[in-house]
Amino acid sequence: MDQSLATQLIHSMFLFRRLAGTGFGMDAVESKSDINMTGLILMNAIADNTADPKNNVGLSDIRGYLSISKGAVSQMLGSLEKKGYINRDIDKNNRRNLIVTLTPEGRGVLASQYDAFSGRLEKIISRLGADDVKQMITIVNRMIEITNELDSESKQEQ
Repeated sequence: MDQSLATQLIHSMFLFRRLAGTGFGMDAVESKSDINMTGLILMNAIADNTADPKNNVGLSDIRGYLSISKGAVSQMLGSLEKKGYINRDIDKNNRRNLIVTLTPEGRGVLASQYDAFSGRLEKIISRLGADDVKQMITIVNRMIEITNELDSESKQEQ
């Protein structure tokens, strides 16, 4: 394998991770924000949650969507709750479940920040072009599939 190609791939992946972590440059533009991209996505995921747990997005769903650990979700929820953006309540019908809802302040932050982020993404997609974005999505998904396959093969060998 061409070592420089592997090095370039790793370098690009780290740069992309940093870019995604800053909301594709939103941190530089919106330095007044006290919420990171992952927190914003989490808040968007629970925006429709209510005190009635039947149709709520669960924490395991959020963990899977964001591909983060249970501890990371818990830490994020603690941070968002401390800032006054969410409420955490125990489900009265099943005390093992947590119901997470946005506060009015959280809804306001979500509305302003998510709109700005969506606008930024639209500009990026417009400049890249839909075909390049679709190709990137396909490649990233394929890399994830290959990584999962390699993990599975490794576990079988053990």
